Amino acid sequence: MEFRDDVFLGITVVVNVLAIYFALFIAPAEVALGELVRVFYFHLPQAIVCYLTLVISLVGAVLFLRTKQAKYDAISESAALLGLVYGMITLVSGSIWANAAWGVYWNWDPRETTTLVLWLAYVGYFFLRMSVENPERRASVSAAYNVLAFLTVPLSYMSFIIWPSLHPRLSEGGGLGLTGTMVQALLLNILGGLLFYVWIIRKTYGVRLTKDELERKLSEEVRIAG
Repeated sequence: MEFRDDVFLGITVVVNVLAIYFALFIAPAEVALGELVRVFYFHLPQAIVCYLTLVISLVGAVLFLRTKQAKYDAISESAALLGLVYGMITLVSGSIWANAAWGVYWNWDPRETTTLVLWLAYVGYFFLRMSVENPERRASVSAAYNVLAFLTVPLSYMSFIIWPSLHPRLSEGGGLGLTGTMVQALLLNILGGLLFYVWIIRKTYGVRLTKDELERKLSEEVRIAG
């Protein structure tokens, strides 16, 4: 069955509107955190998508190193770009949470710090891509760097387990005891975030393929004219 972008986008919009409504109006305030818990419904899904898209970027990089097929480099770069965007959203929403919960926007908590390191590592990925002119070499060097940069992802995820951290956990002892309605709101926002991610990465990947095709045609025209 043919994938319908318009239908998928419509479903995505409905799910996200419902998710936002649940997060803001249906889910109750948390006992200790009060209304601040609503930030969590938007912060956690962005963090999940950030990790997910960097996993996809890693897979694309590994597949490119094995096959040298340009489509895998396109997937890897597209996913890394979205990883940067979602990483920034995660950092900003986390800072809002930190200011409300701890009184400062940034306190070098292990999760905050390692997520910033992750984000900077992938900023370096794009600086590297921009510094290499040859397309084949650029793809190969970037893929190798991507594999190394991915080490920051498990470091960020495990940071609040490895080191003492104020970062809340989804458990009774960790400071976030969620009721059934809270869990529903959280799951809806995670689902909505994942649906939107699927839609946007398809568009990002399509733009990258179009760019590659235009560059190929331009190169051929220059070669023929020369």
